[in-house]
Amino acid sequence: MRYYPVFLDLRGRTCVVVGGGEVAERKSIALFDAGADLVIVSPVLTPALRELADKGKVLYRKKNFDENDVNGAFLAVAATGDAGVNESVARVCRKTGVLVNVATSPEAGTFVVPSVVERGDLLIAVSTCGDSPALARRVREDLERTYGPEYGVFLEKMALLRRLLLADVADEAVRRKVFQAVVDSDVLYLLKAGEVHEADRRIAEIVRTVAG
Repeated sequence: MRYYPVFLDLRGRTCVVVGGGEVAERKSIALFDAGADLVIVSPVLTPALRELADKGKVLYRKKNFDENDVNGAFLAVAATGDAGVNESVARVCRKTGVLVNVATSPEAGTFVVPSVVERGDLLIAVSTCGDSPALARRVREDLERTYGPEYGVFLEKMALLRRLLLADVADEAVRRKVFQAVVDSDVLYLLKAGEVHEADRRIAEIVRTVAG
């Protein structure tokens, strides 16, 4: 099976996780961190999920799943320890057009969750289309060694630079040249070495040189 890679904007969208164990916890926290309006359906919860529910950060339905639980949902995750329940969730979602991921049998869903390397706003997703999760994990670990935390810091600085240039430089072609010059420069190496102030000085120098 060939999957279509995509990153979803889940801010303000209703996402339902069916299950309250460790797998459901991992899936729930990822959705919560992405800004989803999270609903969890399960008779029991892990302590971490219980804390989210008690603080009112997620909507918790203490019950077994029924098809009404995914009404109006944008996305659902079937993450119980019961393959039969998970398949029921998948059937309902497919019938109603809700995107669904199934933890116990990925092929039963409409999308799979890739192995991800996160460095701030840098997200590198790896998938083997379900053929070898072990290989996906190996590739992710290799990427984690290659792309260190300096990439997250670099993107923070690029986001700030983008805002400043949009306000001060009207010529889009000039802005592109500045961005490319920063990417091609030694700024990342400076950040990796912990030379944050020198990296800032270098960015400012590039802006002066390229944008005038």
